Amino acid sequence: MKRRRLASIITVVAAVLAWPRVASAGPWMREPGHVYLNVSYSHISASDFYTPDFQITPIQPYQQHVLGFYGEVGLAPWLTATLDGTLYRRNEILDRGYTEGVGDWRLGVWTALSRARVKLALGLLVGIPLGDPSPSAGPLADADAQQVARSLPTGDGEWDVEARLSAGTSLGGERLWPVRHYLVAEAGFWQRTHNFSPSFTYKLEVGTQFPYRFVDRFWFIWRLAGVESLASEKDAARDATGLGNGVTYLSPGVAISGRIWKGLGATIGVDSALRGRSVAAAVQLYSSVSWQY
Repeated sequence: MKRRRLASIITVVAAVLAWPRVASAGPWMREPGHVYLNVSYSHISASDFYTPDFQITPIQPYQQHVLGFYGEVGLAPWLTATLDGTLYRRNEILDRGYTEGVGDWRLGVWTALSRARVKLALGLLVGIPLGDPSPSAGPLADADAQQVARSLPTGDGEWDVEARLSAGTSLGGERLWPVRHYLVAEAGFWQRTHNFSPSFTYKLEVGTQFPYRFVDRFWFIWRLAGVESLASEKDAARDATGLGNGVTYLSPGVAISGRIWKGLGATIGVDSALRGRSVAAAVQLYSSVSWQY
């Protein structure tokens, strides 16, 4: 039975990797007229929650399904525009109720500050509140159903802006060191509105590609990402959706990206929060399919 289960897992992984993905640009600018498109799916199933005082407490089982979109287009050799957001989001407290709908989006512009060996870019990202911050269970729903709906927003309901600095470089792929690597480091300041406190954001990502036949179709990626909110414990949210005020997390993750044919690609990955507040204390699984030109 265990062997069959392992074989099934391997089959699923292989099928997903048959649709590989090239990593998004980071500090690397897209050439003018060139595009990158990515559709992703992520899932969280949680029975625990990071409270506003950074403790873990049990909760009614919560599930989250998100269908996301991300795109880049090169406008000039030194300028790239980005768009990312939630095409569909479903939040559910098992046996109590759920909400679903479009989530929030972000529009960004990135400009190259350095195009030398170490690439450096500055991004300005504007949050567009397309999701519902206060869903309703309907006019005929009882008080309990309305309370459940209110605790499961699909958006934060506020416009915001983030300035982010991104640095990156690549190395290897040479005779003395044929293994290839890339490194990306980012830091940002996220200014919120509508009673949300500002936050600091950061990310460190390392990718490795081995020079062996077939294996060289894949990138093995390690990343550490996080958000550090300046909200007080009193003002931090009490729901597990990760859309409220005070959301903070330190999240390590791993992913595998592969390539198969021309611009088609895919990724599978997993990450989790080692430290957090106002977020679900659970593993997040995700996959994506991409295309670039």
